[in-house]
Amino acid sequence: MTPRVIFIFAACLAFIEPAWCGHTLRPQQQRVLQSWLIHHKEYRIATDEDCDCPEEIEQMRTQSVGVWKPVPDYHPYVATGDFNGDGAEEFAVVVVDNSCKEDSFTLLVFNGPFNSDVVSPVLIQPHLRLKDQGLFYGPPRPKPYRLVIGRFESDSGAILVRDGKSYRFVYKKH
Repeated sequence: MTPRVIFIFAACLAFIEPAWCGHTLRPQQQRVLQSWLIHHKEYRIATDEDCDCPEEIEQMRTQSVGVWKPVPDYHPYVATGDFNGDGAEEFAVVVVDNSCKEDSFTLLVFNGPFNSDVVSPVLIQPHLRLKDQGLFYGPPRPKPYRLVIGRFESDSGAILVRDGKSYRFVYKKH
């Protein structure tokens, strides 16, 4: 490749918006989460069963509804993507506080890049009621994409927006 072709290719890459987003953690993200959980033994990772919404999960994974395409890797309590627009992949997970009887869900958001297995979340939002709810990110929502927490098939919920190095909730009700 000539230097000119390399330059043009590099210039094109600089303008491409990262397209990754999903609902499963990469190995490095799994290590970061496991490291955090080792130091916070009162928590465990929330599972699909904690959602108590098997029909909604199945629909998300397999059915198209209008502009909404199936998301085969959908898990209601995991989302990955460039939440803060910095070009690095972040991840959000929901954990369950085993010491709470009610409102036991806690949202954790970790900002990338991950150069180590020991990373603290930039947002810890405890005491959430997330049964029958999930995390949503990416298309077909309009850009810039935002992490949404809410009920399935609803326009209501909370949108996380960047607030310095962390995030804040903006509530949307319909």
